[in-house]
Order: sequence, then structure tokens, then C-alpha cells
Amino acid sequence: MKNTTKILEVLNNKEMDKLDEKQAELWLRAKIVLQFVTLRKEKGLSQEEVAERIGVIRPQITRFENMKNSPTITFLVKYAKALDTEIDVILKGVNLVELK
Repeated sequence: MKNTTKILEVLNNKEMDKLDEKQAELWLRAKIVLQFVTLRKEKGLSQEEVAERIGVIRPQITRFENMKNSPTITFLVKYAKALDTEIDVILKGVNLVELK
């Protein structure tokens, strides 16, 4: 993912209470995207394989993983199922990404 460094910079911001609404939303989106990407890679799946499981084209997965679009809840649920997990596991970050 090209924007990993940018996402990690956003995630490592420890002063959440000082973030405005837009920055806080970006922080949350970055965390969610990183959870999906981490789990996808741990499962050894390509973006193409996830796209096929969801029924979308690969560029849609790429845009999501590069934070170029705001996905619907339906998309997130389908993506989670494509990874054989539930959306609440992704949102809670259970056993996936440790933020440093």
C-alpha cells in the first residue's frame, strides 16, 4: 500500500483530544483500512482475490486500501466476510494491528 507511511503517521497521533472532527475521522478511517490490509495479507490474499469474493473490480479494493474513497457499510461487511471474519472484529482491531 503506497500510503502506509501516511496512515501510520495519522494513527500514531497520540493527541486525539486535540484533533478536529475531520482529522479524527481520518484517524479512524486509517485504523480501519490498516486492519483490513493487515488481515488480508496475513491470510495471503491478493486484492484481486478479495475483489472476486466481494463481486467488485480490483481497483475498488485499491482505492479503499489507499483511502481514496469512503466505503459503504455494506462494502465493509462484504470485505470482512471475504476475509472470513466479522466487521466487529475489524472495528475492534482484535489481534490484528498493534499501534505503536
